Amino acid sequence: MTCKSIVMPYKQNCKVEGEVITRLKIARHYFADHIPQKDIAQDIGCHKNTVNEIIKLCKQQSDSKVLWLLSGSEKIETSDLKLFEFLKFGSRAPKTNKRMADENTEKTIAEKHLKLNYGFKRLYKHFKIAGMNIETFSFSKIKGVYKRLKLKGKRIRTVNGERRALYNYAEIGAFEQLQYDTKEIPDQHALPKEIYRKFKSHRLNLPKYQWTIVDAKTKTRFLAWSYTLTSFYGLKFLQTVILWLRAHNIQNTINTRMDGGAEFFSASERKLADWNLELSGLGASAEWTGGAKWKNNLVERTHRIDDEEFYCPRGEHINSNSDFLIEGQYWNFYYNRRASDGIGMDGMSPKEKLDSLGIYNADQICRFPMLILDNIFIPLMEAFPQAQSQNVLTPYQADLIFGLF
Repeated sequence: MTCKSIVMPYKQNCKVEGEVITRLKIARHYFADHIPQKDIAQDIGCHKNTVNEIIKLCKQQSDSKVLWLLSGSEKIETSDLKLFEFLKFGSRAPKTNKRMADENTEKTIAEKHLKLNYGFKRLYKHFKIAGMNIETFSFSKIKGVYKRLKLKGKRIRTVNGERRALYNYAEIGAFEQLQYDTKEIPDQHALPKEIYRKFKSHRLNLPKYQWTIVDAKTKTRFLAWSYTLTSFYGLKFLQTVILWLRAHNIQNTINTRMDGGAEFFSASERKLADWNLELSGLGASAEWTGGAKWKNNLVERTHRIDDEEFYCPRGEHINSNSDFLIEGQYWNFYYNRRASDGIGMDGMSPKEKLDSLGIYNADQICRFPMLILDNIFIPLMEAFPQAQSQNVLTPYQADLIFGLF
C-alpha cells in the first residue's frame, strides 16, 4: 500500500477523520510523496476523478503557504488547518436547470406573492389568465420558487385552526343549496382607476350591478347584470335560474341562501315569507344569513375572482354596451369551465363536477345566457300596467305576464 497515512477506504475515512483531513492527506501524497493520481485512487478505493478534483483545487490556491505545507513532510498545526477549508465537499446541486426559474422570474414571483398572498396553484392561474408566458411561469417553476423561498399563501383560520365547512358536501346534491348575492361593479377597492371610471361613467351606459347565484356542491354560477338594484329584480332573477334548472331536468328541492339586503327582502320575515310563497310553486325556498357574512362565503368569494379575472383584465376591452354583453357571456362560459380548488371539487371545473355526478346535460346547464335585467323587465312593465300594492316585492300584476315566472 503506497498511501500509508490512509488505512481505510476513501468514503469510510471521510466519515472517521473528516473530509478535510482525508482530502489533505491525498493532496500531500501527490505533492510531497509524488504518488501518481491513478495509484492513489486505486489504493484508497475511489475514482481517479475524485483525486483529480482535489489536486485541481490545491493548484488553484494563490496562498504560497498552502503549497509549501502540501509539499513538505512536517506535521501541519491545528491552527493551519483553516487554510484548507477549500477542500470541503461542495454542493452537489446542479448549477443550472432549464426547469428552474431564472433570477428575474423568481423575483417577479416573489413580488406577486408579497402583493397578493396567493398560494402557488392560484398564482399559476393568475399568470395564465393574465396572458403571461406559461413556459416562463410554469407550474413547476412557481412551485420551486415557493419551496426555495419558503413562501406560503395567506389563509384565515379559526382560533384553534379548524376548517369548518358550511355544508356536508358529501351528502348534498347538485343545486340543492344555492347562494345568492349582488356586487357593485365600480368598486374603488378592487378596480384600477381607469376601469373604475369607465364603469362609473354614464356616457358608456354600462351595467352597474352584478347578480350572482352559485351552487354549493358544484360551484356552477349563474350571472345577470342590471343598472339598478330592486327587490323585484332579486326575485325575478332567482325564479329565472330555478326555471332554467327545471327546464334541464333538475328535480330536487332548491334552497337559496342570501343576505338581508334591500335588493332581496330587507331582512324582513314577512317579506321572506312572501318570497317563499312565490317560490313554493317551483319546489324552492329562500333563507337569509341572519347578518352573518360567513354563511354566504361561497358567493362572496367569487366577487374577488370577478374583479381579478374579469373586470381588471378585460375591462379595457369593454367600451360599449355590446362589448359588455359579449365579454360577460364569454366570462360566464369560462368560469363554469374553470378549475376550482373548493371543498369536494378535487381541482375539477363546475362542468366536470356535474359530469362526475352523472348529470348528462351539464354543458347546457353551464351555458346560462347573458341577462341584463333592465332590458328584459322594463319593457314588460311598460307594456303591462302595474298594480299598486303595499307589498314592495310585487309592484306588478301577478296574474299577467309575470305569473309565468
